[in-house]
Amino acid sequence: MRKKYIILTIVIIIFLTFIIIPEQIAKIYGNVYMKIHFPKMSLQCTNVEWSKYHDDYIISFKDKDSNTYSCTIGPKYFPVFLGQGLFNIEETYRGNYSK
Repeated sequence: MRKKYIILTIVIIIFLTFIIIPEQIAKIYGNVYMKIHFPKMSLQCTNVEWSKYHDDYIISFKDKDSNTYSCTIGPKYFPVFLGQGLFNIEETYRGNYSK
């Protein structure tokens, strides 16, 4: 009986580690990054999903005017590096808020 609980606990830990937790890490990190680097845009994460094409997560944000911005965030199991698409957000921020 005790072996069943141990196996169940291991399965739950594996599930959380590889399925749920990386998306939550990406969401938290993305929100913090946007608040620090682009505070005037008021960007909030709306979606995080895995992209086989990019081999990274795609993270989407909405600003206070309901404009949507997306970029990649990776790696797969500890996504804390923003990548492709971030330049567009930086350019928009510089163009609209750095006056």
